[in-house]
This record gives sequence, C-alpha cells and structure tokens, in this order.
Amino acid sequence: MSKKAIAAILVCVILVFSIGGFTGARIIRGRALRIVSAEKSAIIKDGETVHYVAHRGFSGAAPENTLPAIEKAGQAGYKYCEFDVYPTKDSVWILMHDEKISRTTTGSGYIEVYTYEELLKFDIKYGSNIKDYPSLKIPTLDEALDVCEKYGMRPVIEIKGGKAEDLKVLCELIEKKNLKAEPVLISFNFSLLLELRKLTPDTEMWLLVSEIKEDTLSKCREINAGLSFDGKNEKNYPKIKPFVDEGILVAAWTIDDIKLHDTLYSLGVRYITTNRITPPN
Repeated sequence: MSKKAIAAILVCVILVFSIGGFTGARIIRGRALRIVSAEKSAIIKDGETVHYVAHRGFSGAAPENTLPAIEKAGQAGYKYCEFDVYPTKDSVWILMHDEKISRTTTGSGYIEVYTYEELLKFDIKYGSNIKDYPSLKIPTLDEALDVCEKYGMRPVIEIKGGKAEDLKVLCELIEKKNLKAEPVLISFNFSLLLELRKLTPDTEMWLLVSEIKEDTLSKCREINAGLSFDGKNEKNYPKIKPFVDEGILVAAWTIDDIKLHDTLYSLGVRYITTNRITPPN
C-alpha cells in the first residue's frame, strides 16, 4: 500500500472519530435538555411531598438566571425557584452565576467593576433556547422577586458575593418587597450566612456544601440553617441520616436524573434542586 493511500485512510479514520465525537457531544447535550416529569419516579408514594427547586430558574427551558427562566419555572408549577445573585459597583443586586459576565453575556470582566446601567449595554448570549430571546438583559433581584411573587414561588437566593453594606441592601430590599412567599437565603460561604443571620434572624437559610464534613452539622445548628449538598457526590450519602434524624431540612443539587432522584428520596431528601425534572401535575 502506498504512503498516499495510508495517509488517506488515516485522514478518514480521524474524520470518522471527530464527527462521532461531535455527534456524541450533541446527543449528550440534547439529552441533558430533555424535560422529565417527577411522575416518572418509581418510589414516591401517593400523599408524600417532595419540593422541587428550579435551578437558576427553569434553566432547562430558558437561559439561566433570567426573567424568562423564572417565568418558565412558574408556568411549570415549581413552588421554589433558585437563582444566583451578585452586587454591582453601585450595590444593585443582579442575577448571575459567575463573578465574571463573559460566559453568559456579550460583555466581559467582573460584575463588581460595573454599575447596573453599564451592564445593560450587554445581552445574554448563552442558555437553553437562547435564539428565542434576542436582546435579553441581565435582570435585577428586584425584578426576579416580582416574577416569583406573580407565580407564588418561594425565591431561593444564592448569594455569591457582597460586602457587609451590600448584604444590608439585600435584606432591606427583601423586607421592602413584603413577599407572600418568603425567600430562602443560601450560600457556600458560612461567614456570609452568619452575618446575614444577624441582619435577618427569622429568614430561612440553607448552607451549601459540595461535601458534608464533620463540622457541617454544627454549622447548620449554629445559624439555624438547612443543608443543601451535592447530590451527585456519593460520599455524602452515609452522612445524611443525622440531619434527617434531627429534623434539619435536607436538599440536594443539581439532580436531573430520575433514578438519582429516587436514590436521594430513599435517603430522606425532600428538597430537589433541578434543571429539568418538573413537579408532578
């Protein structure tokens, strides 16, 4: 066989694997966006309640952390809607998962260097069905709370950053809104939740953890908080029972597989944060 023939065969093999890999990635991505009803669960009995938390709004149906995603969550029947917030340079709390705006918007740089008016120059460029939402803007927490109120959803507000004065602004905003469905404040930052507990003694809080550690239970007790953990991390499973036995609220994130949903339910988890498992009708 000539060198040219061998080279041609190698090129064809590379192309086949490249196309196959690309197609596989698209299939996986497509599967991830498929909406699944909690009615597919094989374990939940009639009359038992599971609380479904729409992750970053209903991010399986509309771009994450946007008003359309929160609208979709309300329309799908979620009673809890989670989204991430950061304060801007002028202390306006906005919805954004990352500390930088480059992944999801046409802009770049850190949120903290922009005023909110400056951020309005950029459009959301990323997320589920983004083509259906041209010129979509970064929303404020104020706007997000209004949509939650419209649908009677409890806002689950993940606080990603902010200084002491920003936290005061956040608490004042929530108090001013006088929401019928009281918000839940959540964070990975224990010190931040500790500071918030001083500002708002009665607000429900959840401590977020990737892995449940020896001091996690004592931290939840200290700030009277629920636990929200990485439900895909199997190391957490043997550590759930003490929280359940003590009556501490236990939530798991981010659960998009119905079998994993059932596994966590069997361990006592009753709050499921998800991108695409919808509440039963």
